[in-house]
Amino acid sequence: MPIYLRMKDRLAYIDGLRAIAVIGVVLSHAAKYTMSFVGGGVPYHAMYEGAHGVDLFFVISGFCLSYPTLAGLRIGTARPFDLAGFFARRIVRIVPPYWIAFVLVLAGCISLVAAGYSLPWPTLIMPPTLTNGLMQLAFLTPGNNLVGSFWTLAVEFRWYLAFPLILWLWIRYPFAFATVGLGALALYATGASRIVDLATLPAFMLGIVAADMTVRRHRMCTWAAALFIPALAAALWLEPKGHLNFAYQDQIWWQLPFFFLILGAGATRPLRAALECKPLIFIGIASYSIYLLHDPLMALYGEYGGANPIACAAIGVLSGLLFWRYCERPFVSTPLKTTLVSHIAGSLHAMQHALRLPGRIPAAVPIPAAKPIEP
Repeated sequence: MPIYLRMKDRLAYIDGLRAIAVIGVVLSHAAKYTMSFVGGGVPYHAMYEGAHGVDLFFVISGFCLSYPTLAGLRIGTARPFDLAGFFARRIVRIVPPYWIAFVLVLAGCISLVAAGYSLPWPTLIMPPTLTNGLMQLAFLTPGNNLVGSFWTLAVEFRWYLAFPLILWLWIRYPFAFATVGLGALALYATGASRIVDLATLPAFMLGIVAADMTVRRHRMCTWAAALFIPALAAALWLEPKGHLNFAYQDQIWWQLPFFFLILGAGATRPLRAALECKPLIFIGIASYSIYLLHDPLMALYGEYGGANPIACAAIGVLSGLLFWRYCERPFVSTPLKTTLVSHIAGSLHAMQHALRLPGRIPAAVPIPAAKPIEP
């Protein structure tokens, strides 16, 4: 069975792409916290470009959320979209590891301050007030995060809430889908609304388009890998030249190369094989844990005299792998996950029934067959 129709299996190359994304983010922070060693100029800039791993994460997120439904439509096995089940799975997947990481970092901060030590760069690690902390735990962006990199979690969570509607628009009304994406770009680019959600929404939507084109075996998939190179060159040329402005997640020209990369990775055998190597898959599976824990520990390394960017990055990756093993994995691949999803889905179904809200979105017409790609 072609790789893009394996409904029950992980797409291993997507884990490889997750690894590339998180390694990029880790390297960008390694440059930040060991700047005195790295220095300025090209080395610092090159490492800091890894911040665009966040853009890749956003595109991957749209791809992974929509792929099962779109693949089901393609082979005629799609069922009505269960809203409660979807949200329950997302909550169990995202919330417990985040809450555990939040508590661990906060406890560490309190212990350091109590022992007379300073916290690294207050703008990057900032102990919250009670109200502020509760807002962060509820994925409501309060303006200041305990850890600077946590800002993406609230954005991602808001897209989970909107995802069923966005996917439904793509399946039923592609023109309306495109209008929403272009409208978000226009609102942000013109300054009418500088909400970061508007700047990142196109990346999430491009992931949905990439999933659909992969499922359809669209002809573009065969040459998408080749398009990645000029698209990446264009992104480097078009990015803002101001201090660190080049690393912000508000650039559509950085989202497009990752769209081509995901398309090409599933259809190009050498690229897929490279992304499916075991070390990358392992890091990709643990990428959420690495993202959650790397930043504060790497910041502490730099704050207390660490100057080697490789050692700094290694601390971020290894601490994340340990966190995945003991704190995230129980909510991903143990019976605990099934139990929690069942209880939460049941509560959400009861709430929907009490409020008389629709609990399912009808399946769309199956996607027409197309000629397969021979990678």
